[in-house]
Amino acid sequence: MESTQNLDFHQSFKVEKPEEKKELKHLIIGTAGHIDHGKTALIKALTGYDADRLEEEKKRGMTIELGFTSLALPDGQKIGIVDTPGHEKFVKTMVAGAVGMDLVMVVISAKEGIMPQTREHLSILSLLGIKNFIICLTMIDLVSPEEVEIRKEEITEYLEEQFSFTVPIFPLSSFTKEGIPALTQYLSTLHEFIQGKPEQGIFRMFVDRVFSIAGAGTVLTGTAMSGRIEVKKEYALYPKNLPVKVRNLQVHGKDSDFAVGGERVAVNLSSVDKSLCQKGDVLAEKDLLYPSALLDCRVQVDNVLEQSIKNNRKLELLLGTRHVLCKLVCLEEDGIPNKSSALVQLQCEEPVVALSGDRFILRDESQKLTIGGGKVIDPLPKGRHRRGRFQTERLRSLEDADEGILLQNFFHKKKGNFLALSAIRKAFPGYGNIEKALREKEETGEIISILLQGEKYLILREDLEEKEKQIQYYMKDFYQRNPYKIGEKTSVLYSRFFSSYNRNLYKALLEYWREKEIFRISYDILALKDYKMKKDEKYTKIANTLITLMQKAKFSFPKITEPLWTKEEEKILLDIVACLEDKGTVVQLEGEYYTLGNLFSKLKAFTLEKLQNNGEITVEDLREEFSLSRKNSKLFFKACDRLHITKDTGFESARKPYPTLDETE
Repeated sequence: MESTQNLDFHQSFKVEKPEEKKELKHLIIGTAGHIDHGKTALIKALTGYDADRLEEEKKRGMTIELGFTSLALPDGQKIGIVDTPGHEKFVKTMVAGAVGMDLVMVVISAKEGIMPQTREHLSILSLLGIKNFIICLTMIDLVSPEEVEIRKEEITEYLEEQFSFTVPIFPLSSFTKEGIPALTQYLSTLHEFIQGKPEQGIFRMFVDRVFSIAGAGTVLTGTAMSGRIEVKKEYALYPKNLPVKVRNLQVHGKDSDFAVGGERVAVNLSSVDKSLCQKGDVLAEKDLLYPSALLDCRVQVDNVLEQSIKNNRKLELLLGTRHVLCKLVCLEEDGIPNKSSALVQLQCEEPVVALSGDRFILRDESQKLTIGGGKVIDPLPKGRHRRGRFQTERLRSLEDADEGILLQNFFHKKKGNFLALSAIRKAFPGYGNIEKALREKEETGEIISILLQGEKYLILREDLEEKEKQIQYYMKDFYQRNPYKIGEKTSVLYSRFFSSYNRNLYKALLEYWREKEIFRISYDILALKDYKMKKDEKYTKIANTLITLMQKAKFSFPKITEPLWTKEEEKILLDIVACLEDKGTVVQLEGEYYTLGNLFSKLKAFTLEKLQNNGEITVEDLREEFSLSRKNSKLFFKACDRLHITKDTGFESARKPYPTLDETE
């Protein structure tokens, strides 16, 4: 998290050895409340840091921009802290700060109690879906104990009336430090009951500050909403989809090789001009977010003036740290009364990027009024909607369905094909939990994954099992028609069942089946793993004749198609040879030339010893040891080349060892 105890980034971006990170939750807390109720003073009392870092803020005595620091807890954990402005002129800045908070300290002065911005900030927190907040009742040193109790009762009644629940209230004084230890102790327990942001999924960060440093370049700061960002890796800045590379990262003011969801991050970019970046941008993984000027949403209306929202009303959308003008198109009735919700389409004047489930605020800047807020359902609608001409059923189904159901339906539509992870990401650009849902389905075995050339391909287990059943039915029929064949050629199966697959993906699937022992796969032949050939009289006669032929020939390798067979036997000869080869009884040298497995093993052992001792083996070596002719030596060399025992280096009479992986790198 960005350290504002050292916000002179000329100093803070010096190179330090990254510390090893503990396995802890990364939480962000922040302030909200009316102006002059002591938000910045509270943070200074907690951390010793003055979050009003700007000269204008000190001059005017109020927070204008977001302030950031961190609180070191007694157990060594750190919590990021965001200080937001309370003045009505800076509500948009307050919303930008509230995005990403795990807990909010709503600051209320014991002198004044609940004020207009207190109410508005509490409403904004509710609309943003921030349910974790506490009340910090400040300035108790300026009022009597009786007045403190009265304020506590007022606050409790207001919360029960507006939100139907109450939260802890901490009376304190930032000046005398009374109540600060109790608040610090409470903050030390947050990790026990607040989940925090996911470290998995796609990396995404709403940019809330942009500046440049001489000698370092452009720096972006924000809260990592999910995922992981790493130094020297490439990302993109949206909505421009500008490719960027991370030069350096800081978390809590110290250099780090990575940052994860829930941390305040300062990101130093390589070779990107500050003019190309702005507050409101989103830093995320490449090719995963898609800008759109249209958002299908559910909007909740909630404002102190009890105004409704009429169809086609112009409002300002506050999404993440970005704010743009938009037109609200009602998709159900002609308007939305206060304290109610409805499906709408927001038609923005500029593109934005969002994920399904993202929260936002809607304001009427002419009235300086927060009108309502809502949640994104479809971040990439196919087009502009008009009230009365749009079927809302699809939106309702998207709103109610979780990522697991959406994935299930998506796979079913693809009719049993493997899907690349990158393609799934592109199909669900607005769903931040898709990869989490995929992992869960992999862990439970609902989805099978295969790696190919650095890309992960996935398929529903039930779809893959259906393919496997098709092959099993085919193979059982195949064996009835070909009783002496060990299996079917994989190329034939590809044509029959997998022609829609990429050939390399099909090969990866065959390897998966081989490793899992679902089928027996050797070279280009697939067989049922439990299949045993019926060894009848025909099989026995041909097998015995072949073995006798090779035993007599020894190292003078015979052709198996010598004129020994009847026409009926010739039809099944190669099938029986393949069976003997599969068992290791015979070994193919080249073409129609075979030898017995035990004879080949003797030649192989001798060859390996020569290769180890001399670095090569020659025809002369084989002639001296086994009386092998030049022709038969070459046949043996061909088999060794095929089996990656030796390598042909261009000399017919000699072979070198087949190179190991280390030698080829």
